[in-house]
Amino acid sequence: MIFSILVTLHIITAAAWFGLGLRLAGRARTVLDQGGEAGIALANDGASTVWQMNIFAVLTLVFSLGAFVAGGHFAAYGPLYHTSVTLIVLFAADQLFVIRPGWNTLQAFVTGGGGASLGADAADAARKKVAIGTGVGHLLWVVMLVLMLWNRYLGVYV
Repeated sequence: MIFSILVTLHIITAAAWFGLGLRLAGRARTVLDQGGEAGIALANDGASTVWQMNIFAVLTLVFSLGAFVAGGHFAAYGPLYHTSVTLIVLFAADQLFVIRPGWNTLQAFVTGGGGASLGADAADAARKKVAIGTGVGHLLWVVMLVLMLWNRYLGVYV
């Protein structure tokens, strides 16, 4: 019962991160293109999105480790799941150490909160950091999905 609950929560939080991340790279570009009050409003909205993504990334990691423990630890799972556990740690690190700082720099530049002295080149580099981090996060997400479902659904065909 607890295993099923943890897996369900893991799926919900991972899907929420994925969905929120879809709009983030485009939003970063729009923040710089708009500038002024519109850029500030978009930067603040994006900061809220990044904060939610932080929570969902950490919860996805916590729920996956909980399900891993509730499901029988290392003895119950094969190498594909072990690889997924490693990748989910990288996924959370990508969110917390690439996407979040990139957005914070971008927001500071647009709002003038100490980041305006960085210049437009640093703001563009932060935008690229957010876009690349989000893309890497989505790639890791898809790879983990395939690895976790391979034995159950796809392995029978190969």
